[in-house]
Amino acid sequence: MTNSGGMMSKRHLFGAMAIAGVLTTSFSAQDAKVDFGRDVQPILRQQCYGCHGPAKQTNGFRLDRRGDAMRGSTINPGVIRPGNSEASFMYGRIASGAFGPQMPPTGALHPEQIATIKAWIDQGAEWPDALAGEMPVPPADPNATRAAEALRSGDMASFNALAAADPGIASLRGPGGSTPLMYAVLYGDLATVRRLLDGGANPN
Repeated sequence: MTNSGGMMSKRHLFGAMAIAGVLTTSFSAQDAKVDFGRDVQPILRQQCYGCHGPAKQTNGFRLDRRGDAMRGSTINPGVIRPGNSEASFMYGRIASGAFGPQMPPTGALHPEQIATIKAWIDQGAEWPDALAGEMPVPPADPNATRAAEALRSGDMASFNALAAADPGIASLRGPGGSTPLMYAVLYGDLATVRRLLDGGANPN
C-alpha cells in the first residue's frame, strides 16, 4: 500500500510539474514582445491573403497593406483595434464562431497562432513602415496643385493659362496623388474634362 501510494504521489507530482511547465510557457509567450514581421505577417500571408490580399478583398477587407487593414472593412471599421483584442472583429473571427463562421474558412488557426495575433493586437498592433506594403506617395507637382486650386475656386482663366503653359499638366499629380482631371470632374465643366482627356489624362 505504501509503495502503491508512493507511486501515485510521484505520478501526480510529475503531472503537476508538466502542467506547470505548459502554463509557464503559455504565460511567457503571452508576455513576450510580438514582432510583426517575424511572428504575425507569416500567419497572415499563409492563412489570410487568399481572401484578404492583393488579388481578392472579401467584404472590402485587405490584410496585406497596413493602411487598409487598420481602416477596416466595408461592413466593420473596427477589425483591428490596437491595444484591445477583445474589441477587434478580426480576433473574434479567428478565435471562435461567436461572430459567424470561424476564420479562416479552410480551418481554424493553431491555438498558438491565435494567441500570437491576440498578443500582437493587445501590445498595440505595431506594424513597421518597412512592412506596410504601401508605396510612398510622390511629392505633389506645383503646377498640378495650382491647377487643382484654380479649378476648385472656379478660376478658369488661371487654369487655362496653366494648361497652355504646360501641355503635360493632365498627367501630373497634385496633393495626395490627385490629378487635375479629378478636380475638373468635381468643379469644372465638360469642355475642361475633354481637354484634359485629350491631353493625355488617365481616366482611371
